[in-house]
Amino acid sequence: MGGIQTLLKYSYMKRLFYLAVAVILLSSCHTALHVTSVQRNSPTMASPNMEFIGLKNMNKNNPMFKELGSDLERANIALNKQNFYMGMFSLQELETYKSSKRYITFVDVARHTFSHSDAVHDNPDMELAGWLIGGITVFTLIPVYVPLICAADKNDCQITLKGEYILYVYDTKKKEVVFTSPFEINENDIYTGQYSHKNTDQKAVNERYKNILYNTFMAQYTQAYNYVNTLPK
Repeated sequence: MGGIQTLLKYSYMKRLFYLAVAVILLSSCHTALHVTSVQRNSPTMASPNMEFIGLKNMNKNNPMFKELGSDLERANIALNKQNFYMGMFSLQELETYKSSKRYITFVDVARHTFSHSDAVHDNPDMELAGWLIGGITVFTLIPVYVPLICAADKNDCQITLKGEYILYVYDTKKKEVVFTSPFEINENDIYTGQYSHKNTDQKAVNERYKNILYNTFMAQYTQAYNYVNTLPK
């Protein structure tokens, strides 16, 4: 009886060892994700001609948008007043808002997505093959299977930044919207490497896409700023 228990224990430990080796082999197929940086295009205007009161349908503390108000103020495009406006961005509420500038502005976030997904498998059959080959390797430990595992277990990451936005400028004197600008962001990239890898600089990855969003918004607000300057005083 003792011999059978010893044999079962040995078999169990052997399976654990094989499983550990398989995990190591699979993880060795993955590499860190590296992206090229995107520099911010920072305009500098003479003086702000609007007040920025925030984002409709988006939490102002969202990491992608958190610094937008202060960035607009730093660029002398609009005073950052998003912490002072608590309304719902309706025309009725805009009419009663006490602004230090004639023009107030906000962005309606109709749709916004920022996501990253490791191991993008274009072919489900290849993903299944990876697990089957991995299972074979667990019980054989033949090194020839290692390249096959790496070929089947994809080392990819898909990063998506997509959104639909509408920039509004409201004239507090005329009590009407005098400028609207719908715009989109559509970034859908597939990289070699994985976001979750321990050597991936996730801050740098996030910063790249934050800067893409920043540059898009700044380009739109530069147009709005220039348009407001053409309006009659």
